[in-house]
Amino acid sequence: MTQLNPGMIRKPCDGCERMLEFRPEQAGSKVRCPHCGDVNLVPGSEDRAGAAGLPPDYGPEQEVMVLRPSMVRAHPFLTIFTLGIGAIVLWFRHLGDRIHITNKRTIMRQGLFSKSTTEVLHDHVRNIQISQSFLNRIFDVGDIGISSSGQEGIEIQAFAIPHPNEVKKTIDHYRPM
Repeated sequence: MTQLNPGMIRKPCDGCERMLEFRPEQAGSKVRCPHCGDVNLVPGSEDRAGAAGLPPDYGPEQEVMVLRPSMVRAHPFLTIFTLGIGAIVLWFRHLGDRIHITNKRTIMRQGLFSKSTTEVLHDHVRNIQISQSFLNRIFDVGDIGISSSGQEGIEIQAFAIPHPNEVKKTIDHYRPM
């Protein structure tokens, strides 16, 4: 019988069920089994969100953040040149728009009188796109597009979202990478 080293991470192979040993710095990475060649995820850092101070990925669904479009920051010149009337129209148009990010999924709800809801599970997120003009970067707003492995194209498209890179980081803590 092989002696197992203390301080190592131990896990049976998903394919051949032989006990494997991993160094602690390999936690969260994918490693090929030397016996059968099956790729295994080394346990230990599945809860990247918990390590970042966010609600854990496991357990019941919890809301992490709620986002609303920031129309005045996204369109400052429109606000100034139209003396606020254009900003009021944009604000009213997006009054009911919300993005809810939980520890399991991202949900976009649009509309004040008529509603539209789209959701993507974080386990299925394939791509997150952030688009910012120079002015958007100054005011730290941007457009976010989220696409999943289940659909072709972008499923959630949100405009004028404050702190888009922080939103991407938050979602990245919950998606498998």
